[in-house]
Amino acid sequence: MEKLKEDLKISKNNIGNSGEYYIASRLSAEDFIVTITLGRAERYDIIAVNSSGKTFKISVKTRFKADVKRFPLSEKDERGASGDFFYAFVMLNEFKKEPDFWIIPSSVVTKILYESHIDYVENPGKNGQKRKDTGMRNLWMINNTHTKKIYPKNWEIELLSFYRNMKQLK
Repeated sequence: MEKLKEDLKISKNNIGNSGEYYIASRLSAEDFIVTITLGRAERYDIIAVNSSGKTFKISVKTRFKADVKRFPLSEKDERGASGDFFYAFVMLNEFKKEPDFWIIPSSVVTKILYESHIDYVENPGKNGQKRKDTGMRNLWMINNTHTKKIYPKNWEIELLSFYRNMKQLK
């Protein structure tokens, strides 16, 4: 069975779907009414309504392996923050253990992405070369040289407040 898992190649689309269904199931277990948009919505993967009737939009970003400490996003993720819009970052941990996830307000994500990208483009690369302004962005889940400069000072501690925290959607 272990050999079969090693030989299995999971498509990026199915990895993304796995994260969306995982978050939808967790929300359902917390008494939310949940719908997955299945690619029909531009920015949101899940729309959830809590027991008080408040609606939330959630964009889910999923990684298969736990050793990857960043989530790739795009330029569009630098904009559009609102109080009812959240990101769910899911690490599936190769299905060897329960997935890890963070529910982070869009206002936190957009600010970090915008400021860290400006810093990235304005500062030279390893060999002093000018960096290209691409549409790619990364949200790091650990402190590294780059995050220590731009991210909130206690980023890893702040991340803990978002870890498996669905209470902010209540």
